[in-house]
Amino acid sequence: TQTGFPIYDDISKKPIPGIEKFSNIVDVNNSFPLTFMEQYCLSMLTTELSSSCYAAVLMLQAMGLGGWMYDGVNRLSVLGASGDPNVPGLGFRFDMDKERWSIPNPTGLPGVFEGYCPPHYKNMGEAVEALAKRKFGKEGVYNPNTPGAWSDSPKVRGSAKPYSEEFKECVALQAQYIYDTYGKFPATIPSIFLDMYLHAQHIDLDFYDHYFKPGTAYLTTHKDHMKKWY
Repeated sequence: TQTGFPIYDDISKKPIPGIEKFSNIVDVNNSFPLTFMEQYCLSMLTTELSSSCYAAVLMLQAMGLGGWMYDGVNRLSVLGASGDPNVPGLGFRFDMDKERWSIPNPTGLPGVFEGYCPPHYKNMGEAVEALAKRKFGKEGVYNPNTPGAWSDSPKVRGSAKPYSEEFKECVALQAQYIYDTYGKFPATIPSIFLDMYLHAQHIDLDFYDHYFKPGTAYLTTHKDHMKKWY
């Protein structure tokens, strides 16, 4: 929406009702399909998460810790949406709608990590307001009064244009339509998802000394790690 393109519901083959009210800030005749937009967002988020895990692996090496990034663990089970009380996972709450969804939809861990959607917020309008406040409100990343590393942090942080009331209303209209129509937000991808994992550990130097040639299995940071850890 911020680029001027509203969302078109290509699943139901219709524009979002009421979007014409915002024709002065979005091009109602040139929209993004809902399924494309959500898959595009998912791919971007996956790239960022994977990149952060890779960066963390480099940090582990610098600290002298062992570890690796990996995938393949059932995402729903890890979050706590396996449906089996003996496999609580991380305890995230989730919803089921067998008529509309093929898998459970985790929405967040109350009080710890909550998605910007119901039931953590009364409606999508409230969720939009909360997200805007997190960005531009007290201690927000775009709040000029939030400290930063720049020589002129207030200028850098304040260069982002705050969302107007009209813009937030436009976003909330589309988000609420998606939630009301498909029972969750987003419509076609999970509200909360895991895609990549990072494991960190102290390595067993004796193991590598026994099974590998000297100087091939670990760095000097690993060799000296325990001397500096305590």
